[in-house]
Amino acid sequence: MHMLKEMFTIYSQYSGTGIIMVLFFIALIYIGLSEKDRSNRTVLLYGSILVIIFIFFPLFYFLYITFVDATTYWRMWWLVPVGVGLAYAGAVLIREHQVTGLMLILVVLFLGGESVFSGQISGEIGLAENPYQIPQNVIDIVEDIKKHEVDEVTFAAFPPEMLTFVRQYDATLRMPYGREMLDERWNEGNGFYEQMAAEMLDFEILADKCKYNSVRFLVVNALKPKLNVPQDYGFELMSQRGVYSIYVFWGG
Repeated sequence: MHMLKEMFTIYSQYSGTGIIMVLFFIALIYIGLSEKDRSNRTVLLYGSILVIIFIFFPLFYFLYITFVDATTYWRMWWLVPVGVGLAYAGAVLIREHQVTGLMLILVVLFLGGESVFSGQISGEIGLAENPYQIPQNVIDIVEDIKKHEVDEVTFAAFPPEMLTFVRQYDATLRMPYGREMLDERWNEGNGFYEQMAAEMLDFEILADKCKYNSVRFLVVNALKPKLNVPQDYGFELMSQRGVYSIYVFWGG
């Protein structure tokens, strides 16, 4: 009983408001009643039902959380072709009932959707600054580093707020820690990240971390107070991008 409760909790967290999943289950019923193609029925209808049965099967849940990871079980829902199923059912509906089907789809989208620029999520969603859809300062900083790189393999350390974006732009740049540090389960014991996330920057400790991890470039938030002078520990200011300072470390 406890496992079932946990599985339904995971489902509720995955489904959000539940509107999309309700529409998906309606789409499955529609596909089951109207779809004649055996392959489409197998993939969209039978495949979805089979995966959902496995997701809610207590023994499968127990094996997964025991031998894989309890916190990632919700990703099993990614195996359910929700988007494909909704798109296919909508296309079939429009094909079979052109005007009525199209109007019904538009009504469903209008009632079930949300305007992301309505201002209700102020500060979280905004217009993209570039085609990469990542902060422009990340791109500028990475380009500065690439212009001044002297080693065949370049190591650079970034502040926590940039970890999500750096490797989206340039996967060749090596980092002593990555976005996994933003997860509390993984960031324990990484002294380098802890120093970069600290309220005050200690460049004596950062110099040791850079030397140990072969880091040549260090990007820090210039608004943070400094416990000591960076130049005293082998750091040279290379450039400034907004509130971020890019240092080259020559102490290694």
